[in-house]
Amino acid sequence: MMLLLSLLSFGSCKDWLDLQPEGQATSEELFATGDGYRSVLAGIYEAMASKNLYGVELQFGIVDCISRQYTWDWKYGEQGTNMYKLARNFDYYHADLRPTINAIWKDGFNVVANANNLIQNLEDVSPDLFAGGEPERKMILGEAYACRALMHFDLLRLFAPALIHDDGEQRVPYVEEYPNIQPNGIGVKPFMEKVIRDLNKARELTIEFDTTALGMSMSASGKTRFYGELEYGMEGYQKESSIDGFYLGRGYRLSYYAITALLARAYQYAGMQEEAFHMAEAVMKFKATGPSGNSYDMFSRDDFNGVRGSNYEEKNDLKNVSGLIFAIYNEEAYNDYGLANFFQKKTNGMNQGNWLMLDLEKQKIFQRPDGNMDEAQMDIRSKCLLYKPEDHSIWGDYKISAKWYCSDDATTRQKNVQILPVIRATEMRYIMAEYYARNQRMEEAYKILNDIRRDRSDYAEVPGEGGNMEWKTMEDLPVAQNYEGFQRDLIRDAQREWISEGQLFYLYKRLGTKIYFKEDEIRELNKSEYMLPVPDDQSM
Repeated sequence: MMLLLSLLSFGSCKDWLDLQPEGQATSEELFATGDGYRSVLAGIYEAMASKNLYGVELQFGIVDCISRQYTWDWKYGEQGTNMYKLARNFDYYHADLRPTINAIWKDGFNVVANANNLIQNLEDVSPDLFAGGEPERKMILGEAYACRALMHFDLLRLFAPALIHDDGEQRVPYVEEYPNIQPNGIGVKPFMEKVIRDLNKARELTIEFDTTALGMSMSASGKTRFYGELEYGMEGYQKESSIDGFYLGRGYRLSYYAITALLARAYQYAGMQEEAFHMAEAVMKFKATGPSGNSYDMFSRDDFNGVRGSNYEEKNDLKNVSGLIFAIYNEEAYNDYGLANFFQKKTNGMNQGNWLMLDLEKQKIFQRPDGNMDEAQMDIRSKCLLYKPEDHSIWGDYKISAKWYCSDDATTRQKNVQILPVIRATEMRYIMAEYYARNQRMEEAYKILNDIRRDRSDYAEVPGEGGNMEWKTMEDLPVAQNYEGFQRDLIRDAQREWISEGQLFYLYKRLGTKIYFKEDEIRELNKSEYMLPVPDDQSM
């Protein structure tokens, strides 16, 4: 199952491959040089950007349909079936949906197979083969382990029961050897032990480079991690041309910092709340220090300046990279994924398109969780990150996520849509808040939740007392008296934060969240709904 890589650099991701073999290369040829190992690693990340993985289906596609973020109430006169409507209705065995589900499994384990091949070839190879010596060998090996762990983890979250409903059945295999044509499935708990083991190993391997002066410089801020713009006073500042391109664009790679965040996520999913808290806290405390003494908080500040204003054509940071820890990269995302089909800006005559319209009203996403106040105009995540297609008034007041807004300007559009988010710092704050709430430390839990809300709050003119219009921002949530109340407030914020990013479904599944189905039906997803069917043919 090893990919014969048609090798690509990450293009504007600072050309981190200096050597690009033409056409296809065999495994033996690739592992003959240090550049070959770099190429294989690039190929693994490229494979993760597949439409069936983090390009679409594990991003804003199928997983967000399962969490019922979207509605098709706006659409009329539709002929035939729509794969995403089928996913929203959990019709997983339908002939128009099942092939995509099978492809998610196949493409996911394809990534695993290539990671395993890379790991096996790296374990005993001489560090002299690499331009960066032993630290580079360890970095590539660590990232390979992390890719293997992440891909396995998300396949488990899709195709196996949540821990709270674990029945002990063995559904998903954890593949550790290449090749392995028909591996056996294992239970959820031993599976998670392997995910955590691999992430811990990856963290140990990547720490050597990522905590050096250059390593910290490469992850100092969102604009460095994703745009290659180094911060003042950091290693390599204004000397970018002298830096090996392999070390740039660190936000698109599973660095020590991203692996630490993924460990927090994995520990929480495994029910290891204290371990999850410590990893999440470590992420929020990470600082990058430069040779001249400059210091930057890597992940603890959110900067929404790039999304403010009403003109979406001028917004240049729709993915809010300041709080983004790790993302997959695809320079050709607009064309490869047909984004205009989902995030079209205006109608084309009577052509209704295939818009992914958000079900804001029925899901009550921007209703204050402890009452009926509409906070849509006070919350940046609605006010500045949702748009209504032009000429759409005849079909109602439905909106679309602007995180995938396709600007008319090709440069701005590419900068915004080439970033495929996987993990944000906000999730670390949620993990810490949940830990506090589970331990009855409600004041500390709500300090985190309310700090998140304040960071995303904006002034809006709304009706006040006596009917007079007043300028207001979102008010702090009152501290709940029990964990159930906290969970309600946490989920409401996550519903806003993770619009069209493929994470909300996993939260619902882990917590057994009751969600809206229809007027008289608010309940948890059951197993047949939250668990995709494993393909009949599991051959790798």
